[in-house]
Amino acid sequence: MKKKGIDKNKIIKIVIVVVVIIVLVLLLWFLYFYPNKVFRENERLLEEAGKRYYEINSTRLPNEEGRVISVTLDTLIKQDYLDGLYEAYGNKLCDLNESNVKAVNKDGDYTYYTYLKCGKRESEVDHEGPVITLNGSKNMTVSRGDKFNDPGVKSVVDNVDGNMDKSLVSIKGEVDTSKVGVYEITYTISDSLANKTEVTRKVSVEESLASTVKSNTENGYYVGNVDNNYIYFNNILFRIVRVNDDNSVLIVSNDALANVDYTNDGRFTDSALDKWLNDYFYNLLEPSYQDLIKSSSWCDDMISSDNITTTECSRQTDKRKVGILSLQDYNLSYDIVSSYLDKSNFSWYANLAEDNKAWAITSTDSYPNTIYSSESTNLLNVVPALNLKASTTILEGDGTYTDPYVVVKRDAARRSSELNKRQVGEYVSYSGYLFRISNILDDGTTEVIMDSVLKSNNQQVDIGYTNGNKQKVYNPNQEGNIGYKIKNDMTRYINTDLFVSKNISVPIYNKNITYQGKKDTKKYKLLITIPSTFDIFSAKSSTANDSGYWLRDSSKQDNTKAVVRSLGTLTYSNASDNLQAGVKVLAYFDKDVIIESGKGTYLDPYTLID
Repeated sequence: MKKKGIDKNKIIKIVIVVVVIIVLVLLLWFLYFYPNKVFRENERLLEEAGKRYYEINSTRLPNEEGRVISVTLDTLIKQDYLDGLYEAYGNKLCDLNESNVKAVNKDGDYTYYTYLKCGKRESEVDHEGPVITLNGSKNMTVSRGDKFNDPGVKSVVDNVDGNMDKSLVSIKGEVDTSKVGVYEITYTISDSLANKTEVTRKVSVEESLASTVKSNTENGYYVGNVDNNYIYFNNILFRIVRVNDDNSVLIVSNDALANVDYTNDGRFTDSALDKWLNDYFYNLLEPSYQDLIKSSSWCDDMISSDNITTTECSRQTDKRKVGILSLQDYNLSYDIVSSYLDKSNFSWYANLAEDNKAWAITSTDSYPNTIYSSESTNLLNVVPALNLKASTTILEGDGTYTDPYVVVKRDAARRSSELNKRQVGEYVSYSGYLFRISNILDDGTTEVIMDSVLKSNNQQVDIGYTNGNKQKVYNPNQEGNIGYKIKNDMTRYINTDLFVSKNISVPIYNKNITYQGKKDTKKYKLLITIPSTFDIFSAKSSTANDSGYWLRDSSKQDNTKAVVRSLGTLTYSNASDNLQAGVKVLAYFDKDVIIESGKGTYLDPYTLID
C-alpha cells in the first residue's frame, strides 16, 4: 500500500496562517498592548512624581475640605521630579500643560488624581469641565441707548458632579450701551476636581444710521454749519445729508474727488458725469462698501434761474448706484447763514439749466451761496453722493471730524504686509509727502497720488511751458515742456527709490478736454508724472494749501491746458508761457513694497520699509 505524500499546498497554507497570526499578535503588541503598558507605567511615574512634589511642598496642599490643587507635567519636568525622564515626557506626544496631578482635601486627608494625555491616549480620570448652557444666543445685538439685560445661565451639568448650582457661575464683563462696540461677558465655573469651563457671550452694541440721523435732525436733513455728520466710507470722508423715507441715508463726499464735465443730452442718465461716477468711481470701491449702497433715483430736473431756491423735485433719473446732490438738497441744508456743503470751488449739482447748461455752486467770503449755470463741457468739481441701505449700522465713532462714524469694519495693515493688498483711499507717507492710494493694478503695483504739491524749502515748486510751442501738449521728451521738467528736474525734490517706471497714457483731445471727448493717446515710460483731471483724488482737497497745479490732459487747440486753481479745474484757452503752477506727483510703488507701520489714515498714514 502506497504512503500518502505530504500535501505541500496544505503546509504552505498552514505556514501562511501561522505567519499571519504572528504578525497580528506582533501588531497588537506594538500598536496596542505595549504602548498601553508604557502609558500606564508613565501614568504611574507621573503620579509618583506628583506625590513627591506635594510631599516636598506640603505647605501648598489645600487645608479646606474639597479644595483642589494641581501641578502640571511641565512643572514636574522643569523641577526634576521625574528623575531624568524629561525626554520621554518632553516629546510632542504628551501634553505638558493639560497633564497634571491634583490633590483634593477629603476629610482631612488627601486624594490624588492623575491625568496624563499623550497623543490619543489619556487617563480615565475626570478632566473635563462642566457644560455651561446659556439663556439666549452667544452672539447678541443691542441698539445703542437701549437697556441690556443679561439673559444669564440656563444650566450647568458636569459628567461626574451632575447638575450644578448655576448661581456658582462667575460672571465678568459689562455692556455699555451708550457706546457703540463689541463687548464680552465671560461665564466661569469649576467642578469638584477644579476642571474649569469658560464660556463667552459677545454683545454688539450697534446704532442704526437712520435712527441716528433722525435723532440729530428735525426734518431728516442736517442743516447749517453742523459738525456732527461726518462718516468714513471706503477711506473717504463723507458728510451725511439726510435720511430718506425708506430709511436709507444720503451721504456726499466732503472733498471734491476729481474735475469732470457734465456733458449730457438733457439728462443726468448717460451723461459724462454719470459714467465717471458709476463706471469709474463705483468700481474703485471695496465690495464690503458696495454692499451697503442702495440703487436710487436722483433728482435731475430742469430749474430756471428764477427758481433756484426750490426745495421740490419734479423729475428723477433711472436708478443709479452713485449720483450727485441736487439744488434741492443744498437749499434744504442751508440755514440763514451757511451750509456744511459750502465749498470755495465750483461743484456740480444734478439739475440742468437752460441752453444745455447745468447748475454749480460756490461759496466764498466774497460770494457766499453763489449758484451759477455753467456750460456742461466745463471741468468742475465732482463730489459723489451715495444712498446707504436702511440696514446700515454705526460700528464706532461719534460723527465728528476727528471721530467720524464707521459703518464697515476695516482692518488696518499689519507690519510687514504688502502695500498692494490695501485699499483705495488709504494714506501713505513717503519721502516727506502724503500720498493716497488711487488704484491697485493687476501687475501688483500701487498707484498713488500726492495729497499736496512738491515743495522746496517749504515753498511750492512752480513750473511752466517755456518752449514757445503754442500746442502745449504734455511731452516728457520735449525740452521746455512741463512733462520734460517733471521727468528730469522734479525727482530732486522727492525720493523715488520705491517707485517703478510705468507706461503712462497722455490723452490729447481734439478740442475740449472732456471725459468722453475725442482724443489721441501717446504713451511714455515714466518714473513720475502728474494726474489726469479724471483721476480720483486729482482735485484739490479742503486741507490743501497749494495755489494750484498742472494736470496731464492736453488739447490740440493752441495754449489749452488743464490746471487746478482755487475755484476748481478750468480749461485754459490762453495758457501762455508765463503761466506757472505746481506739481502734484502721480507714481507707482513697486509690487514688493512693504508697510512698516501706520493705520492708513490721514492722521496715521502707512510708512514703508525702504
